[in-house]
Amino acid sequence: MTPDPIEDTPIPAPRRPLGARLGRVRGRAGLTAAGAALLLLVGAGNGLLLAWQSTVQHRITHTLSVDRILMQVLADLLDSETGQRGYLLTGDPAFLVPYTAGQARIAAELPLLETELGRSPDQAARLAALRPAITRKFAELDRTLALDRAGDRDGALALVRAGEGKTEMDQIRRIIETMRGQEDDLLMGYQQHAHRIESMVGIGSIVSIGIMALLAVLALREAGRRAALSRFLPAELTPLLERGGSLDQGGGLRLGERRHAAIAFVDMRGSTAIAERADPETVAILVTGFRRCVAQAARENAGVIDKFMGDGALVVFGVPEARADAAAQALAFASRLEALVAEWNAGTGEAPVRIGIGVHCGEVFVGVVGDDDRLEFTVLGDAVNVAARIEQATKTFGATTLVSQAALDAARVTGAEWREVSRQALRGRQEAFPIYGRAA
Repeated sequence: MTPDPIEDTPIPAPRRPLGARLGRVRGRAGLTAAGAALLLLVGAGNGLLLAWQSTVQHRITHTLSVDRILMQVLADLLDSETGQRGYLLTGDPAFLVPYTAGQARIAAELPLLETELGRSPDQAARLAALRPAITRKFAELDRTLALDRAGDRDGALALVRAGEGKTEMDQIRRIIETMRGQEDDLLMGYQQHAHRIESMVGIGSIVSIGIMALLAVLALREAGRRAALSRFLPAELTPLLERGGSLDQGGGLRLGERRHAAIAFVDMRGSTAIAERADPETVAILVTGFRRCVAQAARENAGVIDKFMGDGALVVFGVPEARADAAAQALAFASRLEALVAEWNAGTGEAPVRIGIGVHCGEVFVGVVGDDDRLEFTVLGDAVNVAARIEQATKTFGATTLVSQAALDAARVTGAEWREVSRQALRGRQEAFPIYGRAA
């Protein structure tokens, strides 16, 4: 609040009688007592707000934990299926390791989901449908392996080609996507609560002594968060700490925030076939080389690698600090990665590695999930899902890179560099969705 220049200007006053001066002293004492009482009231109010904030934070962490477990269940199931397919095609027992490991991990993860979702009847019902679907999927995988052990590998492969397992896998994906969708809706509501709490705490902090106390607490918490972030932030984000930047940009990484960003999904094509015919050491060298290309392209274009997923990667642009050129950086990343992979292929002398890249822009959730012993920077939201589906479309249209209209608009791309390849709706959506590939 701007001080009133008239009220703040000292004006000489005539000498008052003793009684009047005693009255002023008593008035100041009363104001002091009132100020102390107000500070106590503000402190109590801030204490309640902080307790509420802790509850909301716990709910946010819980929601993100459920989403992480759901993603891990699907990933483990895919690992098991890949191991089964690899074993049937090659006969190499090494492929049974991810198959059995995936089964074991899912057996441990489903009880965790049951505990986390016990208070949500809708999610508990979906989990009740998910369990038998997974059981049927593993039964289908086990039948093929049983046929192979009985000496009927052709029969096992014929059962795989029949497509029963694909139907089960599609059902499992639908259930998991529905469950994740509800958790995302809950997350958005919790975020709104968190931002309201922050606003109310800010109003209470107007009291001068409260501001001093709050600043001291926030300084300590800031130092603690900065020390914690140094353990888990991707390497691309460490300059933020070195510059002394706030760890609460736009609402706080620990609570999370909604941010407009550009997303690039990358996938290495044909990795399953390569794994089937190559030894594990060759596969490891291949994946390592691919990841080095992704890391270099991301580093050169201010991209943050949210995570590597086997032979794929999720790269984000415009976080943790918003950037107007995030979409342009994502497109530049795609071009640079194509060039790096081409150089890599030329130097190996082996069969060329092919990749698919999907680029999209939109609103995402950016935040830190986990507890103090294991924290992780992550990006979630519909824009991430759309980028993944665009990347999957590169297989359909035989393109290396496909981008959305939103990405091109945000990057302000003009000219004939990109041409429209499709206006079909993406999988799981009904509306037309134009996507673009590089013009020949």
